[in-house]
Parts: sequence; structure tokens; C-alpha cells
Amino acid sequence: MNSGIAVEQALWERFRQEALTHRRRPSRLLSAYMRQCLEVWEDQALDEEIRSDAQRSGYRETDAVAVVRQCRRKR
Repeated sequence: MNSGIAVEQALWERFRQEALTHRRRPSRLLSAYMRQCLEVWEDQALDEEIRSDAQRSGYRETDAVAVVRQCRRKR
């Protein structure tokens, strides 16, 4: 691992061996995993922000259902 990231040697060696067994480049596989983690964390933060906004608005889930039904009827 040449990027300067400190990883337990035994852990990296095991990961590297498994990646190679699956015909994947270890560094690309690790980068893809990190990218996926970042996306999940961003999604979780967005979900929390939406939940917080919804709580502050005073609307409940049943209110949202009623609004959607009302909009559909207008169409």
C-alpha cells in the first residue's frame, strides 16, 4: 500500500490476497469500498436532515399521505 495510509499489515495482506483471488486490484477495490461508504454516509446525513425538517414542520406521515392523495385527485 503506497498511498501512506496506515493499515495493519496482516489485515492488508489478507485483503490483498482475497482481492487477487477474485481477480480484483486491491487498491481499486479499496477505493470503490471507500467511495461506497462515503455515499452511504452522505445519504444517512440527508435522511437525518429530512427527518429533522419534517419534525420541525409539524406534519406527520399521515398528513403527507393526505396531501399526495389530494394532489392526485386534482390531476
